Amino acid sequence: MALQVYDVACFLLFAVELYHMLAHVLIMCGIRTLPRKDLVRVRLYFMLDTLTVFITSFLLTNRLKWLATLQIIQHLFYFITWDKSYMAKRIIDWSSLDWFKNQPRRPQIDSFLGTLFDVLVHAAMMYVIGEQMSMISLLLAMVTGPTVLYAVLFNSKFAWTSPNKVPRWIEKRVGKLALDEE
Repeated sequence: MALQVYDVACFLLFAVELYHMLAHVLIMCGIRTLPRKDLVRVRLYFMLDTLTVFITSFLLTNRLKWLATLQIIQHLFYFITWDKSYMAKRIIDWSSLDWFKNQPRRPQIDSFLGTLFDVLVHAAMMYVIGEQMSMISLLLAMVTGPTVLYAVLFNSKFAWTSPNKVPRWIEKRVGKLALDEE
């Protein structure tokens, strides 16, 4: 049986949506974080995140366009105002290793709920893609997404770390929170 372009697209998008969902959960729960200075540099991630939702909803499945539109608006706002607006600085601070090192983790319900919304959008996109995949393709994508995530977020060459066990070279990258400087 030959693989069709559609099948490959479903496989790749499911794996990437799973990657996004798991990465957001790890960040939201404070399991893996980046120093703020490094997090500021990954602004393009918001565009990639948005692009996968757009492709899944509008081009691949033609479903959940209303949900995708909300997520796209949210992400475009953060992409355009990255490290400039109060809300963008707030989400960067809250998502960063610096947040753990500069103060006790204060709850930020809006940041938590916004990230939870994003997690649920990625889960919904996985569901609509998964309905169209074979069981073997689905299982392979469910292995690929976390494997790539592990290779990135748990790679000792990158600045991703656990707030409870920060290597010295990463500790040196931690600074002040942007909103503390204002």
